[in-house]
Amino acid sequence: MGLRPAKCYREFQGQIWARFSKKKPRKSFVKGQPRPKVRQYNMGVDKRFEIEVDLVAVYPIQLRDNAIEASRQACNKYLEKHLPGGYFMQILKYPHYVIRESNALGVAGADRISKGMKKAFGKPKGRILRVNVGEAIYRVRTTQANLPVVKKALDRAQRKMSGQFSPVVRDIRTDAKNLLRSVEGVVFESKDAKAKEEADAAAAAAATPAAGAEGAAATPAAGADAKGTPAAAGKDAKAAPAKDAKAAAPAKK
Repeated sequence: MGLRPAKCYREFQGQIWARFSKKKPRKSFVKGQPRPKVRQYNMGVDKRFEIEVDLVAVYPIQLRDNAIEASRQACNKYLEKHLPGGYFMQILKYPHYVIRESNALGVAGADRISKGMKKAFGKPKGRILRVNVGEAIYRVRTTQANLPVVKKALDRAQRKMSGQFSPVVRDIRTDAKNLLRSVEGVVFESKDAKAKEEADAAAAAAATPAAGAEGAAATPAAGADAKGTPAAAGKDAKAAPAKDAKAAAPAKK
């Protein structure tokens, strides 16, 4: 079965299903919860900036992890293209809650399965997060000159999610936490870029010992040639004077 529409989950409905314990699995209500699809929560360069823009919910909404990941990619891609190294973006919420679905088929001859039972409990199928009124889901720090670009990026992120959100701008030039950050900052790379760099470094490290072994094997051979050359030259030098001496000897009468 494909992905259900967002209208099935965006409303708050009763008690949430979230109890999961790694240390004591017997106390877990959720058995086999799926992993969240959000790949990264910190993006850009974490350094000192001038303003902070939050994307705040206008009314309560539930968002699935696939919607959050889609909006994250849209927003981060736009910021990377127009503000390389000039922003820091965060996802402030984590999809703790698990959603359930009952198996249903829509093919011909599957009447019993497609209809299902009333209020069936279902099985774990995904993750969601709850956002209340006034809570922020995204936060972007940048300079005052880059504010229009950040608003455009957050608008692209909002189009990928259900609900209504509005950007809230705050001046952080005198904020204590912001002043503690360095001017250069810390770069947060994507996981794919990190994996590629680690693979390249491992390949380079594996190639270096092989090159050293080849050089060590080639060095004795060169030394042997060097040793052999003077010996041969000395032998020739000894033989040459003897031959010349015989030639220079006076002929017998």
